[in-house]
Amino acid sequence: MSLDATEPQVPRDDARTAPPDAAGRPGAGAEVIRLEDVRKRYGHTIALAGANVDVREGEVMSIVGHNGAGKSTLVRVLCGLTQPQEGRIHVRGDDATASHSFATARRAGIRIAFQEFSLSPSLRVFENVLVAHAELAGWGWRKRAAAAIKRQLDEIFPGHGISARARVASLSLAERQMLEIARAAMPAGAPVRLLILDEPNSALGAHASEQLFAWVRRQREQGMGTILISHRLREVVAYSDRIVVMRDGAVVDDRPAAGTTREQIVDLMGQAMHEAAAASAPARTRLRALEPLADEGPALELRGLRLGGPRPIDLTVGAGEIVGLAGLDGQGQRELLAELWRLRHRRRSAVHARGGLAFVSGDRQEAGLFKLWPITENVSLSALGDVSSGGLVRLGAERELAQGWAERLKVRGRLSDPVTDLSGGTQQKAVVARALASDARIVLLDDPFRGVDSGTKRDTYQLIHDEAARGRSFVWFTTENDELQECDRVYVLRNRVVVAELRAEEIREDRIVAASFADEAETRGAAS
Repeated sequence: MSLDATEPQVPRDDARTAPPDAAGRPGAGAEVIRLEDVRKRYGHTIALAGANVDVREGEVMSIVGHNGAGKSTLVRVLCGLTQPQEGRIHVRGDDATASHSFATARRAGIRIAFQEFSLSPSLRVFENVLVAHAELAGWGWRKRAAAAIKRQLDEIFPGHGISARARVASLSLAERQMLEIARAAMPAGAPVRLLILDEPNSALGAHASEQLFAWVRRQREQGMGTILISHRLREVVAYSDRIVVMRDGAVVDDRPAAGTTREQIVDLMGQAMHEAAAASAPARTRLRALEPLADEGPALELRGLRLGGPRPIDLTVGAGEIVGLAGLDGQGQRELLAELWRLRHRRRSAVHARGGLAFVSGDRQEAGLFKLWPITENVSLSALGDVSSGGLVRLGAERELAQGWAERLKVRGRLSDPVTDLSGGTQQKAVVARALASDARIVLLDDPFRGVDSGTKRDTYQLIHDEAARGRSFVWFTTENDELQECDRVYVLRNRVVVAELRAEEIREDRIVAASFADEAETRGAAS
């Protein structure tokens, strides 16, 4: 877990200089866009069921809802990427239903920073800028694009350290998210009147998140509207003027953020109702029996692994144990998981694992999904030996396997649908299901619940604990502080070495902070 992702505890700033609008919203300006009774269906799946929403200049509006509630489809309609089958779209007071597109929305000042980044990894930073801002083309475009993105990054994320000449593939996940946001926020071509931020800090640390929201508040005072889509409800309450709640493709509530609690939001999302309904469905998964270990030794041992720090890393993971990796972001946690995965089959290496490893990536688009395949095939890939005979896949067995894990993980959607047609949370569930459907005794989790709603997280936490009770072990890096409480032990990393080991009641944020910042000698003494 990264301390940088701590959810902020900030006072609300409800003092606005502008008078309330007709609906009583403080400081809201001219209407940017309004959707009326918008409906969208994908085959048998209803994505939007008569959604109504509007957003104005000078306000921060959050859209919340469980995965599959319709948030992603709604914002795609707002920015012109998806055309609804029914309903009306009004842009700056004019009926734009027939003409609304990504290009016309952009000319109207409507921009979006995607959760699943729209960057091209093979291009340099300034080349990605030109892709999104063709108006920079012409003689000297390289200098113009590089200067423009540097200026925007400096404004939002001072001290970001991103070179305009770097290839996007070489950037960290957090740096890519910064670039995605800065590129969308650039005022090239037209002033930005509405910026849609879809899970904008799911990969950012606490400092970068604070920089982002400070910039959003400054832009709000200058009249820019913002739509924030986030599963971090503390941030929703802290930074929003208005909260829109979606459920099953419709807007079920639209209320001021002031005076609204996280508990009220969860109730409005209908999370308890959905969990109760899902829990009533029997899980038909035929769980693969895990072979017992021959002795009581650890399931995973790491001895003398060097990641470039001042000394090697040693750690152990017991059978059925959930071990977390903590510390400030970028201190070697992801590199440690990558080395465990890379060395898993080597006989003479620092890694000794018994029973095989599976890997769950938090970057599902780059390293998790087979995008052209349906859920069934994405899940069954790790268990082909169980669902095939004579070199041929038994389709019935494959469907039964996928259906069982879909029920255990409460996957919403048809298993035959392409996985990319589903919500981000559902896609991530498919990646988790593939790892758990394998016969691996050890599962490596690299921030697997980034941008996933709280109900999905709770369901998956329970599944992890169930699997641990069966003897499966987990090594878990997370950028969300609360998830460390699910672990039995936590290793704190700093400068690519382990500086502390915490157990049970020791797993507290103050202890992790102390280990992350204390002098190394002091930390080692405290840990011992």
